[in-house]
Amino acid sequence: MKLPVLLALTLLGSAAAQARWSESSYANIGGWQPAQSWCDTPGRVLAVTTPAAETGPVKLAQWVGGKLSVQNWQLGRPEPGAGQVYTPLIPAGQTQSQNPEYFIHSSNIENTVDPQYRMTHINEYVVPAGRFGCRYVPGATVLAATAKHTVIVWESGGKVTYASRNRDGTPGIQLTGGTHTRTTGGHERYVWNNAGYRYVLEVGQSGQPGGRLSVLKGTKLLSREELLAYSISVQK
Repeated sequence: MKLPVLLALTLLGSAAAQARWSESSYANIGGWQPAQSWCDTPGRVLAVTTPAAETGPVKLAQWVGGKLSVQNWQLGRPEPGAGQVYTPLIPAGQTQSQNPEYFIHSSNIENTVDPQYRMTHINEYVVPAGRFGCRYVPGATVLAATAKHTVIVWESGGKVTYASRNRDGTPGIQLTGGTHTRTTGGHERYVWNNAGYRYVLEVGQSGQPGGRLSVLKGTKLLSREELLAYSISVQK
């Protein structure tokens, strides 16, 4: 993963380092919902919905092979440490213990409070199914997951770059020279052309969440993958 990291650092540039970012995340859990966070792993995608308050009832969603399972949980009080935040995940109906067995591990340094970072670094999810390290991509404008792929978009200085990873963890493709427009429906639309093929990613923000990745050859639609979860970060 050295190439995407180096590319991201190059694209950020000094201007982006002065920007302040607004990040939002969404998950398709029987309909699109705001996500407190989500986690992209090679074999599994996990997400937790946003509670009504800082703590409270949430849905824990997990996709394995595109198959969705959803459970009722509670989000506990975050416990910050030296550069780290541990947010307890509590089974529904139970109270928070001194040493939570399950939690979301994130960063309180690599987040949108610091203009150097576009997205909050979600390190790992620890849930009954296991401990899952989340693949973090510095400088990404969009990070999205489908049942088959992870999709990454970098946008800086008028340059729009695409990279994908297969769900099994192997690299996909990387494309430069993309365009970014906004559809009449309010979605952000990113397009890349490559050897007669066109890659189109559409993602919505709070007013119209949702999205899909499409691949076309000429006018023929070759594939369309609905997103499971995604984050988008825009300049304030």
